[in-house]
Amino acid sequence: MKHLYIITELFPPDETSTAYILGEIANACAREYEVHVICGPEVYDTRKKLDMEHPFALDASVSVHRAKGLGVDKNKAAGKALSFLMMSFRLLRLARKYVKEGDKVLLVTNPAPLVLLMSRLRRKHRFELNVLVHDVFPENTIPAGLHLPAMAYRFIKARFDKAYSCVDRFITLGRDMAEVVRRKAGGIAEVAVVENWADTENIVPVPFPEGAIRLEYAGNIGRVQGLDKLVNDLPEGVEFHLYGTGAMENVLKAMKHPRLFFHGPYFRSQQKEVLGACHAAIVTLSDGMYGLGVPSKAYNIMAAGRAIIYFGPADGEIGLMVKENKIGYIGWPEKWDLEELAAMGGRARALAESRYSKPVILEKFLDALR
Repeated sequence: MKHLYIITELFPPDETSTAYILGEIANACAREYEVHVICGPEVYDTRKKLDMEHPFALDASVSVHRAKGLGVDKNKAAGKALSFLMMSFRLLRLARKYVKEGDKVLLVTNPAPLVLLMSRLRRKHRFELNVLVHDVFPENTIPAGLHLPAMAYRFIKARFDKAYSCVDRFITLGRDMAEVVRRKAGGIAEVAVVENWADTENIVPVPFPEGAIRLEYAGNIGRVQGLDKLVNDLPEGVEFHLYGTGAMENVLKAMKHPRLFFHGPYFRSQQKEVLGACHAAIVTLSDGMYGLGVPSKAYNIMAAGRAIIYFGPADGEIGLMVKENKIGYIGWPEKWDLEELAAMGGRARALAESRYSKPVILEKFLDALR
């Protein structure tokens, strides 16, 4: 069997969404490859509790080679920058040790410096370099509000564009991202679109909650989600329930909006209950994020049989999916109709089963790698 090296900082038992996705990809790839994983330490954020109700079982044939952690506070700018750089070099060191000519490599775009380092290694050693694009650096620094000096931004972008031109194949999460990556890579590399999947096995529709119409946001309550704007524009007659934590949580609480409710963090194993506790769920993407990211939460909202209320680029992947399949609204609707929300949720669940279930997407992923 051909050797496949998956290189990612995040991997189970860590429970971030990237770790979970890469763990399932490793298991799927083990059917066709001898899989080795080069990754970071077992837990990215030691402050978080592990979800004992959602254990991940890694295929016994998969070999895992871990780089040591740095012991720095990633919630501080200096610590995050140090981790960003040093983890890239530690993962590169392991790649140099294990990856041989003729092997197949699947690299994730985070940490970003590793893309530069692995493209240089690719020029020296003839392995096949596949890049799974979860974000696009440095373009994503602009909507995130990280203001790099213009000269520094141009220099960094030129280096990353050159690195992208050395990649054999890109796997992107959406059509808009594929467009951006093709342009960034100079139209040289092969680009495949493989969306994230919906957990249709563990997340199933439940009846609507009783009472007022409940809208929900579940995930990171960060600065780039624009939730403060949504609260300020919240339509009359609906409640807005937030599940999760993040940098904007205290700011939103300080607004003291009478129809805004906070429920705190939740485990992956609780998604059925969390997503079922609303009539429609909100997905946001910052202005300027066209082609730079695809919110994975949209797919599990569909699995739960709930309509999506989307705020973001209308011609991005999620906007197109919502419009093409009539599974929600882009922006606030003119009126709230429970029957219409139920119909949208039914279409969303059917779409999740037919096009975005885990078996369907993982087979699509394997096809892209072949």
